[in-house]
Amino acid sequence: MDATQATTRRGPALAGAGALAVALVLALVEALDGGAGAALAWLGVVAAATGAALLVLAARRSPARWIVVAAIAPITYLVLSTAPTAVTREALPAARLLVSLAAGGAYLLVALPLASREQYGLCCGCLGVATVFFMMWEPPPPKPVPIAKPLINLKDSLLASMPGWTGRHEAMSEAEEKQVGADDYLNLKLTSPDGKYQALVYVTYNANAMSNIPHVPWVCMTQAGFRLVTIRQDEIPHPTKPGREIKPNVMHFEPGKGMVRQEALMFQYFNVGGQYEWNRQLARIMATSGAIGRRGSYLSQTQVAVWFPPAEGKDPLAKGGRPYQIGLQFLKAVIPLLEREYYPDLGGTEGG
Repeated sequence: MDATQATTRRGPALAGAGALAVALVLALVEALDGGAGAALAWLGVVAAATGAALLVLAARRSPARWIVVAAIAPITYLVLSTAPTAVTREALPAARLLVSLAAGGAYLLVALPLASREQYGLCCGCLGVATVFFMMWEPPPPKPVPIAKPLINLKDSLLASMPGWTGRHEAMSEAEEKQVGADDYLNLKLTSPDGKYQALVYVTYNANAMSNIPHVPWVCMTQAGFRLVTIRQDEIPHPTKPGREIKPNVMHFEPGKGMVRQEALMFQYFNVGGQYEWNRQLARIMATSGAIGRRGSYLSQTQVAVWFPPAEGKDPLAKGGRPYQIGLQFLKAVIPLLEREYYPDLGGTEGG
């Protein structure tokens, strides 16, 4: 190998080693944190250290080809083992995936001189085998965690924070409860002080995050005869955590033919192990992949609906409108109550 090839390989090899050094530090932080994922985190520490050492050796002027080939194993492991956990969008798993991908990109440049040799085929084969393995491998499910106290207790606290509003919890039928499949729920129907507005605060809780995603309003409401007019996602400030935001679905429903002339504005979101999510498919991945909850996890859904007379030309989703402000008031009361008194503490993760 000539000096030009060696120089071309040296830069990417050292860059890849640096990325793996960062991955090592991140894995070490996670391993020292303990919990159910500590064993895999320590394996990540070993993989990152091994990969970094091999890439440093590969940066030499005339490295043995087996050094370059051997580096594929720890780098591939790091990339594919961090991908499932990065779906939570937490800072640590996402950072580990990014630096592992950076190391993988650098490695491809290091291995490029082997493209005409059988060793390059071996590298690609190892990558293919590892990919199939991790696609078939399922991580252990998060440990179910029970709710801190029954959701029915939320009624009194919520009414105390909304002066003048009255309401009652309406239990679902046995068939409805079986269909919803929640371990606990609150179905609180409310009336405003002037009687002009009705509201619903509906919260479900499953101790096992891998439970089925519960029914969603854009399905249930339309089946009940309502027409979904608009759905969007609004960023709202977290009531008690400055600088944090929650993005719920915001929906406008109109009554169908023959129904009482009341429109509905609804806020809805999921909470998966302390992570707020509006997207049902992403919540499903988070809930069923087992990629979250080193100390356990849960699945919860919150819906806040406000029924009001026809808007008469006004925008029902206007943020300054009375229905929107009522829904926002209820969210600002519900979110901190759930976090503080009902959702289990999973070690300081967001929302729990």
